[in-house]
Amino acid sequence: MMMIRKIRSRLGSSAPTYPNSPRQRWRKGGLLGLSLVALTVGLIPLNPGPAEARKNAYDRCAAELLDRQLPAETVALACSAALRPEELSECVAEIDNRTDILAEDALTRCQQVRRPLELATCVVDISDDSTEGEAPLILDFCRRSLLPAEFSECVVGLQNQIDLVTSQAMSVCIDTRDRVDSPLPNFIPGREPPAPTRPSPNLPST
Repeated sequence: MMMIRKIRSRLGSSAPTYPNSPRQRWRKGGLLGLSLVALTVGLIPLNPGPAEARKNAYDRCAAELLDRQLPAETVALACSAALRPEELSECVAEIDNRTDILAEDALTRCQQVRRPLELATCVVDISDDSTEGEAPLILDFCRRSLLPAEFSECVVGLQNQIDLVTSQAMSVCIDTRDRVDSPLPNFIPGREPPAPTRPSPNLPST
């Protein structure tokens, strides 16, 4: 009996494994699946795509300005020198899209102010109620204002209630919006300082 058990044990341990058995097919399929997963992970690019690149402020600035058909050299110099390049390009794009001002002129003015987004808002808001051909003058007035957003509110508000042309309203508001609250003491004690004089904006008679 002992001999028969040994023979059966040997025969069981040396039984051949068939390549097409269910167990072998499962093992092959599992290994193939793991290999495909590893290959797919290896093919995923490590470099950021366009969406990630657009988060770069200089990339966005250059892309928006190039869309305005501005020269590449001009775009490179403008974006690299800007404190907030994305605000610079937004300023140019807003003015170019909503007024008849050329992108080159908009870029020049947007580079000269500390609040380019407010400049764009100022130009667009005033231009909405102005006549054709006044856009360059509006752009210059908004650039000169220390507070472009408040300046445009002043111009638009006066025009809503008073029969003023755009140039008249801007002439009035440019003085009131930019007045210095606390001037330095430059007068002699005991004497009244001379009253400031400025040309009349030729307001219409009421």
